[in-house]
Amino acid sequence: MAAHFIAEEGPLQGLVLDFKEGNLWIIGRDPDQTDYVLEDATVSRKHAEISLGDEGFFIKNLSRINPTLINEEEFTGKILLKEGDRVRIGQTLFLFSEETSLEEKKTEEKKNESGYDDIFSSLEEPEVSSHEENEPDNESEVEPEARNAYDTIFEESEEEVPFHLIGDTPLLLKVISGPNAGAEIGLEKNKTYLIGKDPNSCEIVFQDLSVSRNHAKLTIDSEGIITIEDLHSKNGTRLNGVLIEELKHVTSQDLIACGTTTFVILDKEAAQETIYSPAYAAFEEVEPEEEVEEEPEEEELPTNWKESIIPTKYIALAIGGVVTLLIVFLSFFSLFKSQKMEVVTKKPVEKIHEALKKYNDVEFSYNPATGKLFLTGHVLTKVDQQELLYDLKALPFIYSVEDNIIIDEYIWKNINDVLVENADWKGINVYATEAGHFIISGYLATNEEKDNLDDYLNTHFPFLDKLENKVYVEQNLTMQVQAVLQSNGLDGILFQLNNGALTLSGFFNEKEKQKYQDAVSQLEEIPGIRSVQNIAVASNESSARINLTANYQITGYAKYDSNNYSVVINGQILTLGDSLDGMDITSIQKNMILLEKDGLKYKIDYNP
Repeated sequence: MAAHFIAEEGPLQGLVLDFKEGNLWIIGRDPDQTDYVLEDATVSRKHAEISLGDEGFFIKNLSRINPTLINEEEFTGKILLKEGDRVRIGQTLFLFSEETSLEEKKTEEKKNESGYDDIFSSLEEPEVSSHEENEPDNESEVEPEARNAYDTIFEESEEEVPFHLIGDTPLLLKVISGPNAGAEIGLEKNKTYLIGKDPNSCEIVFQDLSVSRNHAKLTIDSEGIITIEDLHSKNGTRLNGVLIEELKHVTSQDLIACGTTTFVILDKEAAQETIYSPAYAAFEEVEPEEEVEEEPEEEELPTNWKESIIPTKYIALAIGGVVTLLIVFLSFFSLFKSQKMEVVTKKPVEKIHEALKKYNDVEFSYNPATGKLFLTGHVLTKVDQQELLYDLKALPFIYSVEDNIIIDEYIWKNINDVLVENADWKGINVYATEAGHFIISGYLATNEEKDNLDDYLNTHFPFLDKLENKVYVEQNLTMQVQAVLQSNGLDGILFQLNNGALTLSGFFNEKEKQKYQDAVSQLEEIPGIRSVQNIAVASNESSARINLTANYQITGYAKYDSNNYSVVINGQILTLGDSLDGMDITSIQKNMILLEKDGLKYKIDYNP
């Protein structure tokens, strides 16, 4: 069991996909994961799945961004394909068919064409003996009867009938123009005929590319009344040149057109009009004309026209007619006294520029001789492309448009589908704010992940020159934040960074408030920092330190030189300048010990 996808429209027009071997076929853009590769940027890596079941061929959609359509409608799950279904994959429209391929049809046609030659190929010409050559008179008497059978086969000039459907039927369909011109088909009453080019479903088949598979339905009732109905064909059905949209009655004088094929329906049983011929009058007896005595006419005396009286109403009509002619004459010449109007005409190129002024990234090339317009560039969405083509087709001097415009919406959706599948790139997103300008943004944890992303884009993204990279590495941002805080002496400030959102916490000396505000301004200017949340608290020198009172126990203290103190901490006697667990004692006050280590400041409270 075999089937085919035949590309009818789109960039891959003419492509044929055969489903013969196997039971499962994948269609998409990735050559490593599909059986049939479609070179189309709008096609996903794995776009559609075709499978063979007991009932026939089934199709399943595998694309979430640009789903597969059947007869321009979306579907879910597996759908059984029917003969003549239109399947849209990306920008290409395929026709599904289970008929034999074109090569097999051509082979069958060649066999049928050679049928008449094979009938008489085995006949040999009779040999003429020497005795027959010497007796030409006898030959002329005997052979004509024997040869009449062959002569009538080849010499009769009978009209060749393309369809063997002319039986003894009351109605006759005769094709008068188109690829099937001259064909005659007998029609019966009380019967319905489907007209089209599908031999499997139609009773009347026309070999015409402009005729749809099921084009029209012809109905003849028992009384011979004929009606025709169009079956939503692509090129429509016309009755006497008028496109029909509902059921119409047909007479023997009507011309019916299906595509480029035109035919009439003749009623054999109808009475034919006879032509009158006056030839029979010559055989009729001519009756002699009776002589009629003519009475002598009285001679009329000549009258003088000057003395005749003209009625008044005739004079009034004559005067009215002269006045009317004078008014018409003057009005006619007044038409040619109007002023000249200047008509401003724009050149075709200027009108095209005017139609494309909203689409800055679209370029064109116009050939005035052929009326052909070539388009290239980028538009943001599919709707923009449709509006652009609609405006251009409204221009009367454009006969055809070759559309090579790229829709940016399809590009970024396809690349985002790939980025989501990688766990390291889930925070990365590609989008476009204007036609022909792509932006990739997000945050990565390490520089290694950033290098892997750059390698993938260099290989698979086709418009690197139009891509703005706004991907930031949090590892680098953390180092920049630390450098700003340390350079401003704010070692007591803690921070947390999450996808570009910076949160500051901790304490700073209220005497250094201006320095702290300057540091926050510097942090906001770092590329990749989206926002700065400030929850740090300003305090004095003691409150800004880290309190270690709970970790150390002070059991005694002593004062000497009126200013300096010595204290007993965890059994050790320490004074100013001594070290406690790596922390230097910078000051011993009456109720507090101040310490410092690696730029961080600490304190231990005690009661004297």
